[in-house]
Amino acid sequence: MKKAVIAAIAAVAVIGWLGIGLLIARGPQPEIIVPAEIITKVGPLNISNTLITSWMSMVVIIGISLAATRGMQMLPSGLQNFVEAVIEFLLDQVENVAGTVNGRRFFAVVATFFLFIIVSNWMGLLPFFNAIGKTEDVGSHIFHEIAVHAEEGKPFEEEEKFAAWFMENAAGFAITKPGGKAVEFHVPAGTEPGEALDRYIVFLAESFTEYHREHEDEHAAPTASEVKAALAALEADPTAPKLVTAEARDHGTNESGHGEVHGVESPSLHVVVTGVEFPGQKLALVIPLFRSAFSDINNTLALGFCSFLIVEFFGFRTLGFGYLRKFFNFSSPIMAFVGILELLSEFIRIISFAFRLFGNIFAGEVLVVMLTFLMPFLLVDIIYGLELFVGFIQAAVFSLLTLVFLVMAVEHHGDEHEHPHGGSEVRHA
Repeated sequence: MKKAVIAAIAAVAVIGWLGIGLLIARGPQPEIIVPAEIITKVGPLNISNTLITSWMSMVVIIGISLAATRGMQMLPSGLQNFVEAVIEFLLDQVENVAGTVNGRRFFAVVATFFLFIIVSNWMGLLPFFNAIGKTEDVGSHIFHEIAVHAEEGKPFEEEEKFAAWFMENAAGFAITKPGGKAVEFHVPAGTEPGEALDRYIVFLAESFTEYHREHEDEHAAPTASEVKAALAALEADPTAPKLVTAEARDHGTNESGHGEVHGVESPSLHVVVTGVEFPGQKLALVIPLFRSAFSDINNTLALGFCSFLIVEFFGFRTLGFGYLRKFFNFSSPIMAFVGILELLSEFIRIISFAFRLFGNIFAGEVLVVMLTFLMPFLLVDIIYGLELFVGFIQAAVFSLLTLVFLVMAVEHHGDEHEHPHGGSEVRHA
């Protein structure tokens, strides 16, 4: 009887926990964007949210190092004791693979890779990541793109997709409601600017009012009657977006902040539209200020390239030009072919490193965001624990593979070369 009561209480607690999550913690419908978002520009340098996170990871590592080594004692305690334990653990693992001499040669590189990757991965799980950022006014941006094409006198060369959330202004901020839905506006390739404007008017009416076009093919260009009906629906609703025509405002101004653009003539309405105003809800996206550093393929490629260069550096430093025998051995056709495969494998490692780390971290980030929308609190807690483990594993895999390749590089032709750096103490990986 007691077990049944306990099970019932647990079930009620779980259901209540899920209900609270759905009411107050459910995120908006995710809009998955693979490339890192640009926050600002400094000259020719694009400052992305993943780059900001990388800098934050460096600051955290340097800050902990300075705090732990400030006032060091022979009998460590507190933070110094924790940092020394981590360093000692890493050193033992490196020496177990590479031996004492080479382990200490490679330790700084391997430990740097491990600490930087694990700190970056775990920082990406902080609650404010992907949640706060600057607001991009997608509604005004769509009209700006149409106006730019009209000014240049050319159609849309490729299909354009614009995604946004319904957001409300609150004390100067644009806020999405929990569980907020996302909408998408498509412009097919080859669409003329005037037709794109008509499509946008119909899209706004369908998104903000009760209007729905009757055409069976949603991708077909709207008819003149459909555009006029959509405009009437927008004008009848005081909170819906409003078109600003050339007669209603002065020429040469642009309230969207994108610079001066000319108006776009609607072929269905026969009026020149110079802008769109949103008196109620806006169509916007939050460009997060912080995003997991290695959810950006550029960062993982850079890290893989660094690993490649370090391996080649130690290979040449240890064996000199004899290191090239690994790739260019013409003693027989078979050995020549094997050397070509070895050379290709050196470069393939860059891609392997980059996509392994990127795939795991990006997939985890998408999973957390999706579950926050679908089932917050309960399942997200489980996934967070899994992602902590994945972040550690990916840091360990990247670092240990780099270490193994370093050992292989300095051990090549080890029987033919006597050198002071490795000697017989280098162990097989």
